Amino acid sequence: MKALLVDDWENVTKNQQLVPLPHAHPVNEILDNYLAYERPHREEGSSAYDILDETVSGLREYFDRCLGRILLYRFERGQYHEMHQLWNSSDPNHTCASDTYGAEHLTRLLVSLPELIAQTNMDQQSVNRLRDELETFTKWFSRQHSRYFVNEYEQPGNDYVDAAKST
Repeated sequence: MKALLVDDWENVTKNQQLVPLPHAHPVNEILDNYLAYERPHREEGSSAYDILDETVSGLREYFDRCLGRILLYRFERGQYHEMHQLWNSSDPNHTCASDTYGAEHLTRLLVSLPELIAQTNMDQQSVNRLRDELETFTKWFSRQHSRYFVNEYEQPGNDYVDAAKST
């Protein structure tokens, strides 16, 4: 996953390319697929089952709240504003960040989570349980990387590049 993050950083910051959006496999799809995979390994009604659901729900919430604040490179801001207009339109398939962005940006969140969790008032036992859940998810996600990550980034037009440089 670290190599994918480095490639992502180079594609966006050095090569001035963008992840094509709306993503073919948005964060909501990835998280729903993970739940479908992981739930059969947990006893329904158990605390482990509930913690799984709560963790995935928290990932969705954090993703939607963090994307525009901390997960974007400056070059991606124009694209984010375009997607924000899409969320405010009447398109029911794309209403938020987790409906629109995919694995590349979710990976950025996973890397940022330890720092974000450290800023919460969670007790140590809860932090340890969350860390375990996130580790389980990250292992599953890394095995699925070829399914969810884009093969090629897109080259935006000159107008986009010029606007991104001027901000």
